[in-house]
Amino acid sequence: MTQMTNRHWLPLYCNPQSLLPSVQETIVLFQERPYLFQDFVGKAITFLQSDEARKTGFEYDETALPCKWKCADESVFGVDLCLYAYSGHYPFDKGSLGGRFNDSSLPAATHHSKSNIDFGGAHVGYCAGVHSPCPDASSGRFGAIERPLRAGEASTDCGYLMGIIEPFKEVYDDACQSVQLFSPDRYHVLVSIPNEYLQPSWSSHHIKLLVDVETLTSEPVPYDVNKPYTHKIAGRTLFKVSPRFLDSLPEGKAEIFTSPDPTPIGEELIAEHFHIYDSEAEVINDMPSLRFLPYMRYILSSKLAPYPLKAAVTHSNIEHNRLVDAVRTERCRPYSFASFTGVFIDIYDEQVDAYVNLFQPIGVSIKPAGHAREVEFSSAEVHHMFDKLKPAEPKLGLGGVLGYPRPQHVLDSFNYPIIDC
Repeated sequence: MTQMTNRHWLPLYCNPQSLLPSVQETIVLFQERPYLFQDFVGKAITFLQSDEARKTGFEYDETALPCKWKCADESVFGVDLCLYAYSGHYPFDKGSLGGRFNDSSLPAATHHSKSNIDFGGAHVGYCAGVHSPCPDASSGRFGAIERPLRAGEASTDCGYLMGIIEPFKEVYDDACQSVQLFSPDRYHVLVSIPNEYLQPSWSSHHIKLLVDVETLTSEPVPYDVNKPYTHKIAGRTLFKVSPRFLDSLPEGKAEIFTSPDPTPIGEELIAEHFHIYDSEAEVINDMPSLRFLPYMRYILSSKLAPYPLKAAVTHSNIEHNRLVDAVRTERCRPYSFASFTGVFIDIYDEQVDAYVNLFQPIGVSIKPAGHAREVEFSSAEVHHMFDKLKPAEPKLGLGGVLGYPRPQHVLDSFNYPIIDC
């Protein structure tokens, strides 16, 4: 029997045969502990003054313009304060809501200084500790943060990213419960799939999730008058499960699906077995204007990383590329750029009564003046270099600018990941 497909219903950017550039695995990225952002800035300045940076052709001097591209949320205002304390200059803003890089800001930034030092990325809230208002306090929770102006209750952080993801998450969670597996005879496993997850016109929701019948199923189950389990349920289609799917399950997991009672597929609905897209998304040249939408199925179904953190890492990668692409233009050739990109992890700490920002670098690029291309350093290389460096002395007292002393206890309370690779 010819394998059926429902992939032809997908927009072009969801085509599984199309190459989707990869980003760092979050669980691997966070095998290295993040930095207090104030420490990272000091180490970055020390690095730019080092022989290692000079080998790239970059010459650091006091006229360099500190820049930030990040979200406007108050939980990352400490980033501005750190850059101000270290440089003595208020940082130039190259960002917009959600931590998107604003490439139209470059002409103004290079007008202020021929050398730009950029710190940027997406941000995500983190609740930790037994006093956290968030659930799962033993291991912490991403995507939420305590808001002191709201009587200490927790709310989303970053609201921009979480607002985009929320409707996708609702549809995905429903599919995890609605796609059900069972075995009528303990030898053959079948899967019952709601029709709205097989063909987009069966759903009125603008978020469309399509179960990939090529990877999850082998063939439809034919009707048999003598087998009641084959009698169609309104709004559902019954398939035999792909042997490859069963073979890929963790040890002992396949047995759960051999019950005669339907069992939700749950977290086993991984990116390989479904596609998800917004039918109302703005699409330009066959690509959505929100560039991380093609990664949504990987963000939602990751077993090793909390989806808010995976979203922030993915988004930061995409926006870092936009920044690097912008400074490669001929117009920017006379100027130098040192760009430090990562994920800001925001924690509200009751002890200092303030938001504290951690920073996990995902990449550094150095473009000397007169060059069109940059020298790039991976996250592992950044950690290898920076862990040995002593932070430069700030121009202004950090404690006075931030309003609290160095909060090492906040970094110590950050305990992700909680498993080993």
